[in-house]
Amino acid sequence: MMLRCNAVTKTNSPIKAGAVACCVLLTACTPPKPTTPPLTPGTAAELLQLNSKAKTWLTHIKKEDASCDYKLDMPEQASHPTTIDFDHIVVCGGRPSPKALDASVSFAYDGNAGHWVITRFLS
Repeated sequence: MMLRCNAVTKTNSPIKAGAVACCVLLTACTPPKPTTPPLTPGTAAELLQLNSKAKTWLTHIKKEDASCDYKLDMPEQASHPTTIDFDHIVVCGGRPSPKALDASVSFAYDGNAGHWVITRFLS
């Protein structure tokens, strides 16, 4: 009986080793998860220019105060975030705008399309 147990154990060891080797090989051969590219100031400005709500709001605030514009202070993106929110994005004459003219925006990376999009614009 003892010989039989050893024989079963010995025959299972190569199978287990092969299964582990296959798992390691499959893990090593799968492509790495793509990283989210950073949202650049240029991309953010372009998306704000193309967004109808943001464009309309900018026209409105410039009628109130021609020195107003959007200003986004980009956060650190080393962790490759997929969403970025900005509050208080309007500045007038280099200073924060009055609350009546302020706005906020959210950006998200669309992995299927492969680019950043505006998901929310509030004025």
